[in-house]
Amino acid sequence: MPDSSASNDLDPKYRMDGSCWKFVPVISGGFFNEEYGDSIFKHHLIVLQLQLALIFSLATLIHLLLRHFYLPRLISEVLAGVILGPTVLGRYFPDISATLFSHQSLKVLSTLTRFGYLFFMFLIGVKMDVNLIKKSGRREWTIGSFVIVFPILFIVTIAKNISLKVDKIGEESLEWVSLFAGLIMLTSFPVVAILLMHLKIINSELGNLTLSSALISDLISVVIVNLDKFGQLTRLASERVALKSMFLVLTLIMFVVTILRGMIYWIIRRTPEGKPVKDAYLFFVIIALLVVAVVGENAGLQYMYGPFILGLTVPTGHPLASTLIEKLDTIVSGWMLPLMSTYCGYRSDLWELKKKPPAWIMFTITFGVLFKTTCGFIPAICLKVPLKDATAMALMLTCKGIIELGCFATNADKQATGPQDFTWAVFSVFIFAALVPTITRFLYDPSKTYRGYQKRTVLNSSLNEGVRMLACAHRKDDALSTIKLLQLSNPFIGTPLSVYGLYLEQLVGGSSPLLLNHQLGQKSCSDGRWQQIIDVFNHFKNHCSKPTQVQVYTAISPQTLMHEDVCWVAFQNSVSLIILPFHRKWNRKGKMIADSKELRAFNIRVMNKAPCSVGILVDRDRSLRLPITDKSSTYRVCVMYLGGKDDREALAIGRRMKGWPSVYLTVVRCKEDDDAAQKGWESMLDDECLREIKHQSRECNNVLYKEEIVRHGADTSSIVGSLLDENYDLIIVGRHSDSNSSLIEGLSAWTELPELGAIGDMLASSEISKSVSIFVVQQQVQMQRSLLEMGK
Repeated sequence: MPDSSASNDLDPKYRMDGSCWKFVPVISGGFFNEEYGDSIFKHHLIVLQLQLALIFSLATLIHLLLRHFYLPRLISEVLAGVILGPTVLGRYFPDISATLFSHQSLKVLSTLTRFGYLFFMFLIGVKMDVNLIKKSGRREWTIGSFVIVFPILFIVTIAKNISLKVDKIGEESLEWVSLFAGLIMLTSFPVVAILLMHLKIINSELGNLTLSSALISDLISVVIVNLDKFGQLTRLASERVALKSMFLVLTLIMFVVTILRGMIYWIIRRTPEGKPVKDAYLFFVIIALLVVAVVGENAGLQYMYGPFILGLTVPTGHPLASTLIEKLDTIVSGWMLPLMSTYCGYRSDLWELKKKPPAWIMFTITFGVLFKTTCGFIPAICLKVPLKDATAMALMLTCKGIIELGCFATNADKQATGPQDFTWAVFSVFIFAALVPTITRFLYDPSKTYRGYQKRTVLNSSLNEGVRMLACAHRKDDALSTIKLLQLSNPFIGTPLSVYGLYLEQLVGGSSPLLLNHQLGQKSCSDGRWQQIIDVFNHFKNHCSKPTQVQVYTAISPQTLMHEDVCWVAFQNSVSLIILPFHRKWNRKGKMIADSKELRAFNIRVMNKAPCSVGILVDRDRSLRLPITDKSSTYRVCVMYLGGKDDREALAIGRRMKGWPSVYLTVVRCKEDDDAAQKGWESMLDDECLREIKHQSRECNNVLYKEEIVRHGADTSSIVGSLLDENYDLIIVGRHSDSNSSLIEGLSAWTELPELGAIGDMLASSEISKSVSIFVVQQQVQMQRSLLEMGK
């Protein structure tokens, strides 16, 4: 009779019961249905569920404890695996460890992690924009090539020689040495993209350079790795076997690139614009993914490269790539992939680090990493990248993460790998994943990019250069609303106006953000959507009464980082005012039809970081009536002036509009009842700004100046209500971030939208059904912060 323990290891569904084999169901019947003396832990589904619960609970707890250190989530996942593995649980509670993580249950967990890693590599290919290579210039190609070719050639070769001559290892272990050294020298595009997203600099200038260099480096490494694999086949088997494997791999790649890619484009053509992709098409892609993985591994290609190549053939963006990411990304990146990090942490034993490490490992993780960092730093400096930026970029190109862990885990069982070698592999990835973000954050502070000592406001704009405005639009309605304000700000008489239109699109189905300048002929895969925005701004340019410079950009980036594109375009073009669309929308009947929390969060981020003044346009007037197109009618504009820098900026915008004969400007100044409160530097600045308006109100028919005495916030609220009753077309107010003024005393407590200030919040209330539009202005804040820092 065969040994029962060995038989149990071979098939977990059966166990020996006396002299008979007894079937053990995977699913438990419950606590009370178990036979006497049996345990529910004999059912593998119960064990798997308990393992998953422990893994995610522990990883979440550790992440909550470490989140103040801004470490990536991978750190907490690896630490959770270390605690559940032989380092802690297996050493101090061996019985519990044997019950929860038996040999058979680990096989199930390992299979699940590899299955998730396969889908992850496919999604990486889907998100990767290969067109980024075409847009890469000499800097990206030079840095990307240097940072991978020289480290792979020199460090891997030296590490193998050290392992043979110093550590005296056998020939059978050389494959692991090559794998370890090669992965430490690897620059992984997904890891770099995740790091840039974590640091929130993926759409900065440094982020674009690093991402492009990482993509080039990663693709070069794929070629090098597979050529080395065919070389090993030649040495270990024969040239015939290597050529046969190469022929099969090339045939598979050609099949994917031609046949499957053609079918993918057929699916996209069969999907109407704006409609979801049919489930049958998605099932076909998933089946093709699994078939390519199986065929590729049997042909001599590593099992994850087949899905990766298939993912590259899927065009980024809508409709297929975005649908695949929407359907798969949550379960793969949020559930299956963290299991890989935890599984690697579980398999490592930190007690092995007490032993003397092999010389080749210490050489690779010290001198090798230093050499790789130097290979990224030197070409960056030669290509005139700033010193701190070059250092930060070189470090980011050496970062390690889930790609390296996945390769270590999938190859550890195939090669002669001891627990010490595997522990050092996981420990190396852990250290680099923790140190690189911390050091990079110290070297590169993106918030300082937009801080200068130059006033960029409408009030301080040069008479010769004129005013530069950046109009942001998420859809066509936003652009139409903005050009009404732009035309009002571009009268016959006055300084010239330069307009920069920016269409903002959320990055879906890709990892590479894009900033396109359409004056340079740059295009993307979403031409149909931004073409409408370009047409709106071109229409504005063609119907201007005087020559006006108009440039249009498209920014495609993640929702949480979209404000960086706005600030960067404003900074590069020395913009004085950014115009943002309000997050609420109304129809022509005055009924609110949209309320976007994401758009509101975006507006707040721009206001906190903008290098110039910012205005939020609340457009309730859905008509296209303009002073230019309808000269027979009048357009009534009101500026409510309470005092302060925001109101001075609002008044400067209103003064530009009075240049139109058909625009009637009313300035309502609210003054405190206490004369002592009107003294001081701020009050003197307010009087100086209002002096011209007071003079023009006596000489011009389209300018009216009024003063209202206010004792407290209730009087101010009454004045706001009276303004709404006077049927103004546009009311311009300052944000008034200072809530200590007696003019708005008590109003801040009832503010629903603090980013609009107390007055703007009242005027933008969803309960107001009048068709009056509101423009809430905030003067430049980055200038104030810079002066404070300079004073310190």
